[in-house]
Amino acid sequence: MSNLADDAIRTILVGVDGSPESERAAAFASTLARQLGADVVAAHAVGLLDVWPEHPESKIRPNSHARVEGLLEGPWTASLRNAGVPLRLVLRDGPPSIVLLALAVETGADLLVVGRRGVGRSDPSAMGSTAAKIAQLSTTPVVVVPAAPTVD
Repeated sequence: MSNLADDAIRTILVGVDGSPESERAAAFASTLARQLGADVVAAHAVGLLDVWPEHPESKIRPNSHARVEGLLEGPWTASLRNAGVPLRLVLRDGPPSIVLLALAVETGADLLVVGRRGVGRSDPSAMGSTAAKIAQLSTTPVVVVPAAPTVD
């Protein structure tokens, strides 16, 4: 039987991308971190969605790292900063599932939190490919946060 202290959640890694599910995941992570006295690492993987031109007719690609870094330091992590939890931000190049799985190991995360779907286009009722890959491959416990319930 393991010692309860060995199973404590000290570091929570949360993937953020500006999607509504990501915002809910960040809010969930901040609430849990505050309750447990845990640190949070908020991470974004710069992938193809971040380097598309702002306007399809434009041949100039925006400086994605600078733009995404501003979002990561701003609205994407506002709930975490407002919660007052110890917070570290990480911006990495690569596919989100690979980046988050590697960061979970690198940071020693005790819990990995992701939104059910991100900014990619997929069936709103289905789990996104990133969340599915992470849930299948992670050696760290994973929480997949669903979208907010819709009111009919």
